[in-house]
Amino acid sequence: MPFYELVYIARQDLSVAEVDNLTDSFKKILEENGGKLASKEYWGLRTLAYKINKNSRGHYVLMNIDSPYPAVKELERIMGFNENVIRKGIFKIDSLPTQNSELMVSINAKDYKKN
Repeated sequence: MPFYELVYIARQDLSVAEVDNLTDSFKKILEENGGKLASKEYWGLRTLAYKINKNSRGHYVLMNIDSPYPAVKELERIMGFNENVIRKGIFKIDSLPTQNSELMVSINAKDYKKN
């Protein structure tokens, strides 16, 4: 199956638990359509470069997907209707990453330095 990388930004007024529930609902949509979620990373509540729908911050989530195209297309369609998702980007990739993303590594490095 093809591999995809999906990054979405959720509204700033959601809690981390609500963002996790949102990600789980997206995972369920993929699984119902024959795909699977290979990995996910929560990048945290980050400041946006510019306001989007009156939001100056957003919860960033990365999802690595192993799925046929129709499942990804259905997920993209449903995400378009969800008012909690303010931006999304889906990219086809050659292979699934075996390590954490560079952003996640830098986030963990910052947390390590604080302790």
